[in-house]
Amino acid sequence: MNKQSLFFTCLVAVVATALMIMAIQFLAKKLNVKSETEDKINLSYAVWSASIFITFFMLLKVALEQTENAIEVIIYSKTIENTFLEVMQRIAIFTGFTFFFTFLSWYVVNAIFKFSMGNRVDSYEIEKNNIGYFILKGVVLVLLVFSLISIFEHLLRWFAPVVETPFYH
Repeated sequence: MNKQSLFFTCLVAVVATALMIMAIQFLAKKLNVKSETEDKINLSYAVWSASIFITFFMLLKVALEQTENAIEVIIYSKTIENTFLEVMQRIAIFTGFTFFFTFLSWYVVNAIFKFSMGNRVDSYEIEKNNIGYFILKGVVLVLLVFSLISIFEHLLRWFAPVVETPFYH
């Protein structure tokens, strides 16, 4: 393990977590889920946001492993001229796919719940403090991501840097 790859990987984890916090706040405001006037956080809102965080961190774990491997390959490569640009491209691709898969899985679970439980609105369910609904929704979201995580890892490997190994006769 290289110190540079560990540093960039830790930096990516911190920045991605901060971006995910902002994305959840934006999503909560867009869906009118979180009330701005209440002082304490509703338990159903906490379960809703925690389920999104858990799925994000499950996917981020895989993306950080691929990021660290890609950084080490890029740093030790003799053929890549601009290593910083290549590292930033791989980081952007891997974290971008992490955000994309997180929100895609959230959207798929919402569509599944619309088909199975009818047209329930999350903001009304949070106002009614329907914790069971959000626990069930979170479990389905986590299990969906858990079942698709190997596909996600395979997709990220498509964007890994190519290692040229010389073959001698």
